[in-house]
Amino acid sequence: MKNKNKIEMGKRIAIIRQQLGLTQQEFANKFSPPASKAAVSRWESGDRTPSNDSLKQIAKLGNVSVTYLRTGYTLNFLETRALLNRAIHGDKLNKDDQQKVNESRFDFLLQGIDLMERRDNEATNLLRTQAAIIDKKPLSPFDKSTLGDFLWLLNLIRLNGSEKQQAEFDVIINMLRQIASGSIKYDKDDLLPNIDKFLASLPVKKR
Repeated sequence: MKNKNKIEMGKRIAIIRQQLGLTQQEFANKFSPPASKAAVSRWESGDRTPSNDSLKQIAKLGNVSVTYLRTGYTLNFLETRALLNRAIHGDKLNKDDQQKVNESRFDFLLQGIDLMERRDNEATNLLRTQAAIIDKKPLSPFDKSTLGDFLWLLNLIRLNGSEKQQAEFDVIINMLRQIASGSIKYDKDDLLPNIDKFLASLPVKKR
């Protein structure tokens, strides 16, 4: 079983490489002496930890600290906000502060990736559960028609809708599911404006 710290370090190395716009081979060539593509792959997957010298070179490439690579982002929300405000207002930042700005950016990107992965896993499990229910209790002709209409609408929005329409549709479906399951209470002042915005954006223009 992989060590969790190694896996998290690998994610930080991978996001630095990706933000530099480099392939694993191109990233490997940046080292002195050059590393191998296989070595970079093992670092990113958490199978192997880079040597101290390699960590220093990775930190330099990403303009972050070695401590960040090893243990992750250390500033709290208030400290981060204060630092970013200084950067936005053009205050001169020392080397450590510049590294912290980069570290906060990489940390934000990683949190987004983790969130999407969790949501994808949850959605996959939900689909499997619903498929098992349908196998156990087959759909009636009316059920099939309703499901067909929903899938038609989903694919229309997914393939042809704007990003805004897709986001609004996602919010509405999520809210309906939570209301139906009892996770949240129905609030017309919350739900109806979202439905109204979505319907007002229709029809979807096919591409």
